[in-house]
Amino acid sequence: MKDPGTIGGHQRVAAFLLSLGPETAKGVLRHLREDVIEDVVQAMADLDPRLSEAGTVEELYRDLALSVHGPKRLAAADEGELTKLLSATYGLQESQGILARIHERRRRDRPFLDVERHPPQRVARALATESVAIAAMVLGHLDPARAAEIIKYGDEERTLETVRRMATLETPPTAILARIASQLAERLDSMEDEGDEPEDSRLRSIAEILNNSSPEIEQKVLATISEGDGDMAAELREYLFTWEDIASVDKRSMQKILGTVDTKTLSIALKACSSGVEENLMGNLSSRVKEMVAEERELAGAISMDNVLAAREEIMKNIRAMIEAGEFRPMRAGEDLVT
Repeated sequence: MKDPGTIGGHQRVAAFLLSLGPETAKGVLRHLREDVIEDVVQAMADLDPRLSEAGTVEELYRDLALSVHGPKRLAAADEGELTKLLSATYGLQESQGILARIHERRRRDRPFLDVERHPPQRVARALATESVAIAAMVLGHLDPARAAEIIKYGDEERTLETVRRMATLETPPTAILARIASQLAERLDSMEDEGDEPEDSRLRSIAEILNNSSPEIEQKVLATISEGDGDMAAELREYLFTWEDIASVDKRSMQKILGTVDTKTLSIALKACSSGVEENLMGNLSSRVKEMVAEERELAGAISMDNVLAAREEIMKNIRAMIEAGEFRPMRAGEDLVT
C-alpha cells in the first residue's frame, strides 16, 4: 500500500464519501461548504488510483471508525432524566423539592447561566438592543472568558462604555437579576431560528469530533482544511485544546508545559482562573516557584482582562507548539489511564 499522506485533501474527502451509502453521502455533502463541494465532487469522479488499492481507504479511516464506535463521552443529564432518577429513589414529591432547591441555588449563584449557553455572537446582538447599564450588568455576572467572547462582537465605542460601567457595577437585588436574566433568555430563545449560527460553534463541533479521533486522523483533517482555508485551520487548532483543558493535563505533561512559562506570565494568567486549572498549574510547581508566582500575583494587583487573556494566549501558544512538535499529547476522549 502506498503512503496515503501525499493524497490531496479533496481526494481523501471523496474517498470517504464513496465509502458511504448514497443516502449517507448525500447528507454529508449537504453540510459541506459551498466553495469545496465542486472540488470534492470532481475528485469523486477522478478518484486518485492509489485510493483503489487494497487497504488504503481502510487505513485512512480505521482510527476514525474506532473512535466513533468506541466508548461514549459522558454528557450532563437533562431535567427529565434527573426527575426519573430522583423519583425512583425518593418519590415524586421529594424529587420535585430537590430539583426546586437546585434551581433556586442556580439562580442565586449564576443567574445568567441560561444566557451563557447561547452562542456569543447571538448574545452580543441581543445586548446591543439593551441599555449600556443592562449590558454591563449581564456581562459582569457572566464567566469572564465567556464575557470576553461576547464583547468581541460588540460595537467598539459601546463596548468601551459597557466595560467602564462594569468597573463601577453595583449588584442589584436577586429578584431584579432573575427577572432580567429570564427576559433575556426568552429573547435569545426566540432568536434561535434566525439562521445565524456563528462559525465558532461549527468549529467547536468539528473540534469535538477530532477530540474523539486519533492524532493521525486529526493531523490529516487539519492538513485538509489548511489547504483550503489556513485561517479556519488556525482557529480550529485553538478549539482542539483550550485553556480549561489544562485542568485535565497529567502531572508529567503539566511540568513540561510549565517549563516553557515564566512566573510573571503565569501570575497574570491565573487571574480570574477556574479552580481546576489553577490547582493543576500551581500543584505542579516547586515550593519556591509557587511562592514566586503567588508574590507576583499579589503585587500585580488588579489586571485588565485583556492582559489576562494575552498572558493565557502566550501559554496556549507554547502548548500548541508542543502538541504540533509531538512533545505533548492531550488526553483523548474514551482513553483510560493505566499504570
